[in-house]
Order: sequence, then structure tokens, then C-alpha cells
Amino acid sequence: MINQPQYETSIAKTFASGSSLDYPRKPQDRIVFLGALSIFLMARESYSEPDLNEAIAGWLRSFDVATALDHVTLRRYLVDAGYLLRDEAGVRYSIDRTALAADFDTPVLTLDAHEIVRQARIEREARKRAYGVR
Repeated sequence: MINQPQYETSIAKTFASGSSLDYPRKPQDRIVFLGALSIFLMARESYSEPDLNEAIAGWLRSFDVATALDHVTLRRYLVDAGYLLRDEAGVRYSIDRTALAADFDTPVLTLDAHEIVRQARIEREARKRAYGVR
């Protein structure tokens, strides 16, 4: 079970550290990455495949970093992790809130990854200024 401090640390490390975004290597960081995307996708009850693809691609773009990750790969990872369900016809997708609740403490499910990243970037810049690094 991933708690709030673990989630925030992983999000900050993965998204705020540089100019590019890669899929995390550590298993816990992968769970947090996919959890953050799933939490974002919970805003809607279900998605058609084109809508889901656009939502995932938009989420990636919203962190304003270069990435080789694509929406198709992330959609597959979400399905494999059990966070994303397809209906029997294979045309609608939805987030499995039960699977998320099994991996994350309840307070984590209300966190905004973008706000965590914003704060981490502010703190990082402050540390750079304090040490005279540009």
C-alpha cells in the first residue's frame, strides 16, 4: 500500500527532476506513475478509445517535458496493471477504483500530481538559487 509521502516523493522524482520523462524503472515508481494517470482519468466515468487516447496524450503533454512515452503504450500498461478496464464489447474503458484502492491509501486518491510537481519544481529552483546553480 502506497501512502501519501511515498506517492509525493515518487511523483516529484519522476516528473519534476528534468527536461524529459521516462517510464520509471523501479516497480513502486511504476505503480505510482500509473496510479497518478489513473487518478487523473477518474474524472470521467468512462471513455471511448479515441477519447482515452487523447486524455492520456494530453496528460503527458501537461507536464511540459519531452517524452518517448505514447498513449498506446500507457493504455496497455494501465490494462496490464489492472487499473483500466474494457467493457465486453471492447469499446469503452473505465478506471477500476477498487484496484487503485488496493494499492494506494485513500488520501492519495485525492491528490493532484500537477500540484505536487509544481511545488517540487519551485523547491528545486529555490535550492539551485541557494547554491548559486543555474
